[in-house]
Amino acid sequence: MTTKKRSNHLLSRRETLRLMGAAGATALRGGERTRLSRPAGTHLAIAEAGPLPGMLHSTLYSASPLHAARGLETLACVARPALTEGPYFVDERLNRSDIRTDPTTNTVKAGVPLRLKFNVNRVSGSDCAPLAGALVDIWHCDALGSYSDITNGAGQANTSGQKYLRGYQVTDSNGSAEFTTIYPGYYTGRTVHIHFKIRLFAGSTKTYEFTSQVFFDDTLTDQVFTLAPYNTKSARGTRNSNDGIYNGGGSQLLLNVAPDGQGGYTSTFDIGLTGVPSTVSTVSTVSAASYAAGGVAAEGIAALFGTGLAGGTLAAPTLPLPTELGGVQVRVRDAAGTERPAPLFFVSPTQINFQIPQGTSAGSAILQVLRDNSAVGQGSATVETVAPSLFAANASGRGVAAALVLRARSDGTQNWEAVAQFDQGQNSFVAVPIDPGPANDQLFLVVFGTGFRNRSALSAVAATIGGANADVSFAGAQGGYAGLDQANILIPRSLAGRGDVDLIFSADGRTANTVSINIG
Repeated sequence: MTTKKRSNHLLSRRETLRLMGAAGATALRGGERTRLSRPAGTHLAIAEAGPLPGMLHSTLYSASPLHAARGLETLACVARPALTEGPYFVDERLNRSDIRTDPTTNTVKAGVPLRLKFNVNRVSGSDCAPLAGALVDIWHCDALGSYSDITNGAGQANTSGQKYLRGYQVTDSNGSAEFTTIYPGYYTGRTVHIHFKIRLFAGSTKTYEFTSQVFFDDTLTDQVFTLAPYNTKSARGTRNSNDGIYNGGGSQLLLNVAPDGQGGYTSTFDIGLTGVPSTVSTVSTVSAASYAAGGVAAEGIAALFGTGLAGGTLAAPTLPLPTELGGVQVRVRDAAGTERPAPLFFVSPTQINFQIPQGTSAGSAILQVLRDNSAVGQGSATVETVAPSLFAANASGRGVAAALVLRARSDGTQNWEAVAQFDQGQNSFVAVPIDPGPANDQLFLVVFGTGFRNRSALSAVAATIGGANADVSFAGAQGGYAGLDQANILIPRSLAGRGDVDLIFSADGRTANTVSINIG
């Protein structure tokens, strides 16, 4: 929907202040009082949208705090030294996160498991922001020092055609790319290391490249090398201290490695890149509710991330939403080849919140960001008919839900109650315990999301709260905001006193991100 639904049952300012508090009320737009009906033989059902929580407006019309620009003093923004590519890079273009397998034989390389996550950021002036859409390649030797796809060169055996321990991932909206691999072995003349390369492309044209290596603490390596299959090789002669490449800046590229509790290790490596071009950036698109990787729904609310997308920060001042904001447009070319302008909630240099245009066909879509009619960002997304996701109060896709509770009393009166409130000390929304009240009270959780208005049938929508099945009496378009969906869920009275409980919601077999409420 791109038009705002009007009603002669609008909440008065006094009612709004009572329900949401003054801070939330100032952000509400077009809240409506819900009409209630009791179909024969069923419990009380909610037929229309209720007032919107104030935090939901902030979520749609501003950047997620998860993706806000950071100051240069943070670890994530530290520029690391570039190091030599070495002789063993092969541009395999293997898009995979688990690189242990040789795809030609499905043989898994033996070794101690290692999960390695890169957080890639673009440093520009005094700003540092996640770099979405960058290709991160990694490659390294196996436990016995052998690289794949090498033809008898540079001291390596012939492994031509094999492709183990190589692969790339595209950074997500957080600038993150994660790999599952093994702890590397060693070969003569080098300390233990993993090569990595970060690249940007405009179409098929490479616009940026950074190449370096990461290293491991020698004491930890000594421990790992007591295990099979590493211990079948003789002791290594090259350590960090006498590796010429490590001495060129390796101390700034040393991984902080921790046990994963399952016999392997995990590490996160933060890097800030300078000199990243501000021309056409690769953008990544996710649900604006969950921020999770995957498809976005037709008519759903999405967020895309890139760099240099807008000259400033603007929120749409009116409904219906504009398709141009501050000179910025998002155009969506769907799988059928039809291009449509997207309605815009919010634009900023690194994030745009928008609605997938009505009529967009399911399948692979190309998204292009235009700034003053010039392309500044481009990416792809998979558009699906149903891809449910739920909004969280803290615009993170997790934690306390962006929701309300409607209490329906036996005398026919109804009251709206908050599920979350802002805690100044924690600088975040926290759960408000829901009082079950008298036995005859019915409590409906009115939860807001996107991506499930096109569900096949109400019977294809399911929910559990704290593991208990919860009846869904409505799941569809909220009606007051473009792309916003609403589900009305009866809270089982058996959950009284449970405290924090998870809401699991699904539509047409697709499960949304998990959010929570607190039941007193």
